[in-house]
Amino acid sequence: MDIKIVELKDDLARIKFVGETHTYMSALSNELLNDKDVDVAQYTHEFHFVDPVLLVTTKNGKNPITAIKDAAQKLVEKTDFIIKEIEKA
Repeated sequence: MDIKIVELKDDLARIKFVGETHTYMSALSNELLNDKDVDVAQYTHEFHFVDPVLLVTTKNGKNPITAIKDAAQKLVEKTDFIIKEIEKA
């Protein structure tokens, strides 16, 4: 996965996720919204041939890049749990 930072401020990040689809972007933005210090987490994917752009704004001094990293790590943990449960079955 390649990412390109389109815009970065203390409380705002706009990042392009090259080659990603609605599946990952939806999961990531939903996980971001579980963070009490994330104000906005949404992505735009206007056309199939245009890479999606994630917009994250934060509050209470939280760095938006940190929020994105934390949300991505939580997704990894959730998928690891699912894999372990499937292997037990």
